[in-house]
Amino acid sequence: MVNVIVFVPSPDQLGYVEGLVQKMQTDEVHIDVVHHFGTPKVSTPLDSYDVILARGLTYYMLCAQYPGKNIMELGFDSTDILEALLACRETFRPEKIGICLKRDELKPLLPGLGEFCHAELRLYDVVDEQSAYEAVDACQRDGMDAVVSGGTVSNICAERGIPCTYVHIRPATLERDMQELLNTARIINTERTKTNLIRTILDGSDDAVMAVDEAGRVLEANGQAYQLYQLAFHPKWKGCPVREINPDLTFIGSRESPCRDGEESIINLLGQKYYVKYKLISGEVPGLGTLITTSAASKILQEERQLRKSYLKKGMTAKYTFRNIIAVSAEMQKKVEIAKKFSQANSNVLITGETGTGKELFAHSIHSASGRMSQPFVAINCATLPETLLESELFGYEPGSFSGASREGKSGLFELAHHGTIFLDEIGEIPVALQAKLLRVLQEKEIRRIGSAAVIPIDVRVIAATNVNIQEQIAQGRFRSDLLYRLNALEIYIPPLRERPDDVIPLMEGQLRIIAAELGKRVPKLTAEAQDILRRYAWPGNVRELRNICERLVVLNDASDVTAEALNELHVFFDSALSSPAAFAPAPQSAPPAPPAAKKKKDLARELGVSRTTLWRMSKRQEEADRQSGRK
Repeated sequence: MVNVIVFVPSPDQLGYVEGLVQKMQTDEVHIDVVHHFGTPKVSTPLDSYDVILARGLTYYMLCAQYPGKNIMELGFDSTDILEALLACRETFRPEKIGICLKRDELKPLLPGLGEFCHAELRLYDVVDEQSAYEAVDACQRDGMDAVVSGGTVSNICAERGIPCTYVHIRPATLERDMQELLNTARIINTERTKTNLIRTILDGSDDAVMAVDEAGRVLEANGQAYQLYQLAFHPKWKGCPVREINPDLTFIGSRESPCRDGEESIINLLGQKYYVKYKLISGEVPGLGTLITTSAASKILQEERQLRKSYLKKGMTAKYTFRNIIAVSAEMQKKVEIAKKFSQANSNVLITGETGTGKELFAHSIHSASGRMSQPFVAINCATLPETLLESELFGYEPGSFSGASREGKSGLFELAHHGTIFLDEIGEIPVALQAKLLRVLQEKEIRRIGSAAVIPIDVRVIAATNVNIQEQIAQGRFRSDLLYRLNALEIYIPPLRERPDDVIPLMEGQLRIIAAELGKRVPKLTAEAQDILRRYAWPGNVRELRNICERLVVLNDASDVTAEALNELHVFFDSALSSPAAFAPAPQSAPPAPPAAKKKKDLARELGVSRTTLWRMSKRQEEADRQSGRK
């Protein structure tokens, strides 16, 4: 049910509007009608209304009072104004008429209106109560014989004894606006019903589920459908006809290929047979759409589920898709589009960018949208393991091949990723000696376990990521150039957060919602001043730091709003003017001795939510920049 209220400015039109409402009111829409004249504060409580219809200054006042409400303007057209001018001419016989309405809408009509009513017309802009008084003062000062206006100016003129004609709205205009009001209410009702239906789609299901409306347009899809039907490559899949997603799909009510509630069919998809089941969606409006459930044929489905459970236990599935990437800025949207294209290739990918920018998120998403999406996704951080252990993790080992080795031996991650993807994070930290073995694996597409002479063929796509400058590593002899050429067949750079400030607030709002839900707390809203500080902050720890800040805000802040004061209390945003990593540069030479300075850095790293290593790198970069500027 959608609740609507109509503010009728003229009492003599109240009965007419009430009659229209009796004809228009349905089970879906409830309409209340009230008379309101002028711009004193509206006493009627409006929180329960979904749509408000009002005229003139009342409309503008309500827009200011209820910025989140759906407020429509009860407008008058040129015919309504012309009739008011003719009535003014007939009643008062003026030679000069002041029109006190909104100037922008009437300025083009003024010459024609003046010629038609045989009077000199002058416009006085009225947008609020103060400008209404100013317009009346100007009319008197300019010697206007009479005034044509809306309700507020009419009241002022009545108090001062100034001849005034009120602009009435014709019945035809009222009927038109009331019909638009009803259409808006119906749209809101439909969208609410859609929202309720979307809640029935369970992302935890093993099946791919899509909901379509009565015309066969896609309303929503769960993660499995997003991957199975490769919706990442349909930029506007919401609202897209389902037959454009896949020509073998249909929906209940289709004229071209009709189906019934509960009907099933078999389609071929990605070289496999899938069952598709159609179920009628019912809500407040009957026959609203179709729920389309797609599942693999029984044997394939069973094997797939067992395989996925095995991968899941080992943590060998991609957790994210392109839907999880928040990209509002044009720069990040471009990066997402590039990554989507990369996902359709089979070449190795190198993802570069500062720590915390979301490189792993892109790696997961590329795999999830690729032809290998149903195969393992194996991830390892090359910086967290010593050389000997890293080699055994990557390539596996035979029983008893070294001290402490398992009696059964162990499969390496490359073996486990067969037919899938392996993600080598922090590839720039891999030891030089191990780089030669990794290069041989990439060239020969085979691995040899430690302690074994046998080779094992593999089919693995490599996605690597690094936050260091590989070219500098090569120049210093710490990274092989031939390995780089094997890894960066396709390369994508993820910009830091400070270079895409448009993404900051959407990321903050998304993280605040997630963390608040995890903690069972109300989602705090960011004030305009807080948003400004957050956009201008340098974010040296990028998205990782942003999440840490969000967690502190949710845990520490019990207010409904996150204000600038709340941010300052975190002792991170020392000054809203800070906008570059240089703001966190180390102290000059006159700073305290080394041990206290190190502890200083340790405390600062904790406050920023980044590692001391990252802070050290930033400090070194700034020191080098200072030295270079000194030379210049």
